[in-house]
Amino acid sequence: MLTLHTKPERDRFAIFLDHRRLINEAYSNGDGATHHLKADLFHFQAKKTEAKQSEQKRSKKRKRIPEDIHGASDSQTIERYLALLPTSVGYETTTPLPRYWEAPYTVPQLHGANQSGQIQQFPSGDEANTTYLIPDRARFYNHNVDHLPALLPQLLPSYDLIVVDPPWRNKYIRRLKRVKQELGYSMLDNDQLALLPLAKLTNRRTLVAVWCTNSIQHQTALVKNILPSWKLRLLHKLRWYKLSTDHHLVGPLQADPTQKQPYEMLYVACHADSHENYGKDIQKAELILSVPSIVHSHKPPLLPWLRQHIELDLNQTDPNCLELFARYLQPQFTSIGLEVLKLMDERLYEAHAELTRTP
Repeated sequence: MLTLHTKPERDRFAIFLDHRRLINEAYSNGDGATHHLKADLFHFQAKKTEAKQSEQKRSKKRKRIPEDIHGASDSQTIERYLALLPTSVGYETTTPLPRYWEAPYTVPQLHGANQSGQIQQFPSGDEANTTYLIPDRARFYNHNVDHLPALLPQLLPSYDLIVVDPPWRNKYIRRLKRVKQELGYSMLDNDQLALLPLAKLTNRRTLVAVWCTNSIQHQTALVKNILPSWKLRLLHKLRWYKLSTDHHLVGPLQADPTQKQPYEMLYVACHADSHENYGKDIQKAELILSVPSIVHSHKPPLLPWLRQHIELDLNQTDPNCLELFARYLQPQFTSIGLEVLKLMDERLYEAHAELTRTP
């Protein structure tokens, strides 16, 4: 994770999350052995149209505009941050990675955990003999999140960080399901999300991060209905800008908010009864930058950034974290979702150590 400052005296900054590196580091064993996400998953080049090439030429000129000029646009702000990123490493591939993440996911309802000190293998026993990787210090429930009330007795009384990536209703998933049913996840109405018993899993120190689409309807429902129903207070909202492998925006910023944008929204909230200044420094983060995975809705890990803002109990060294609608596993997290192991498919990783196979 990098914190990018355009000026030393300015207290606003951007967060650069190197998705692949952060996951690889999280999966490192104590002896230094690792298991890496394949680089092919993060080889993303935006299609260069004539309009985009013209925009990039104009962007080079805008970098020289002083930051304190009144009315500087979002694109100017982003370009200043992009200029601070380290040079991206050139990457070429001759054989595209097979789209393993589109294979049917047939894992039955189950739960598991790994406290072995190293990554374990979990053979699914399905027709494709898929093997899933289980990181150390990870717990998971391959369950529909609608079943959360029934799972409450098996979960901790509360968590320090909760990440929620809801299956918002959107046109892309509806189109996907018409073509191939198994490629689309089940979407939830906003009223259904509001009914999740999240308030029973929080305390006054809990931070909750919610990913949201660019739909004004969903964003309004989240702020005015869903967060209050979860007894949360909004701390900050910011954009996650998606970059190509060579650190350019994956697409142009559109003046019309209903058009496809190169970003998604992240909302960070705390308990409604948290003290007035709790998490206030989170507001200094102006935006998030990262190279996304080519897998749809594969979000970057947030704990490396939000960990510094979480207040832990005395003698507590690590936060207890929960992710709802999860599609991959992380250490220190309990993950719940219908496809909770989807992106733990061993074929998406490069082995760098001998793994322990679960019995």
